[in-house]
Amino acid sequence: MLTTVRNPRINSKINPRINSNINPRINSNINPRINSNINPRINSNINPRINSNINPRINSNINPIINANYQGLNVFDLDLNLKEFIVDANDCVIQFFDYGLMNTKFGVSHQRGGYSIFNTDNEYIGHMESDSNEGFNLFDIDNNWIGIVK
Repeated sequence: MLTTVRNPRINSKINPRINSNINPRINSNINPRINSNINPRINSNINPRINSNINPRINSNINPIINANYQGLNVFDLDLNLKEFIVDANDCVIQFFDYGLMNTKFGVSHQRGGYSIFNTDNEYIGHMESDSNEGFNLFDIDNNWIGIVK
């Protein structure tokens, strides 16, 4: 069970349905369909298909399968099974990859120290909020807790 501070169903500051600052449907600054700077389809700097620096298939430095010293974040399900890893695309955008090295989704930093999460079709699918301990909790669009990021 999440503590009250880390639970978006209780803490309105991290609930996108209540806090418009972290809701990409209301805040165009964090909506890749409106803001081309954070849209990987338009901004090649944050698109791992175009920018080899952020593509773990090409850049072995960011590939945790090859590089045992990779220091990026990992995504775990609630049973603590390793699911994905994260690559920083820039100061505002992170890219998620599964361990088959497929780009699965991306996150856009919001004003509360977390990320709005989008699938690769730029559809809003959830959010990631600080766990107050150098990691994040991952939530789906309905604020169900679905993962841990460390």
